[in-house]
Amino acid sequence: MKVKNKFWLTVCFFALFSFSKAQGHVHFIVFGGFNTSRLITDFDNAKTIAEEAKKFYNFGVALRFEFAKILYIQPEFYLARKGGLEKAFRPNNFDSINQRVDAQSVDLQVMFGFRFFDCNRFALRVYTGPVLSFLNNTRVDVQKNGFNWPISTVNTHVFSARIGAGLDITKCLTFDVSYEYAISPMFSVLDFKTSYRILNFSLGLKIF
Repeated sequence: MKVKNKFWLTVCFFALFSFSKAQGHVHFIVFGGFNTSRLITDFDNAKTIAEEAKKFYNFGVALRFEFAKILYIQPEFYLARKGGLEKAFRPNNFDSINQRVDAQSVDLQVMFGFRFFDCNRFALRVYTGPVLSFLNNTRVDVQKNGFNWPISTVNTHVFSARIGAGLDITKCLTFDVSYEYAISPMFSVLDFKTSYRILNFSLGLKIF
């Protein structure tokens, strides 16, 4: 990112923070939880015959900027693992394809949310927004008919979209469930590409 873009991004962030802080509606949240991750592959003339979702962790921090008591913007930074197991079969040439993926991920996301049914003890939320995942230590094992298959490309970053719902309990706890849909592929092997779908669960603590 260019220095000029970083400067204006920093200016916008502090302007947003100052405006929200002036209204007394900025929250710093620490959260952790787990996700269930499964692979989605666009096979060429093949049919997925079995898949297994894998359970991984996620934890991170977030800043929530609230406006007019019902709208908010929430940038987040968190660490997670993603991957899964998948088997496929090509009936035209009797090929069997098995793949196993496990990757560590540093995720940056910005959620745009709406609060409703707000009372003193709890409030409900819905939100959506983009996710940028930086993948590292990605382990990909793909076998065709029992033999290892060469990996064409393992991407270092993946773009996703997320939609979710949350519950704020009293003034200090949050509980969230969200669904993440990868838009760009995680890796590719010859004539097919693989991405992922993730169901996230997290419990958060509002520090302020």
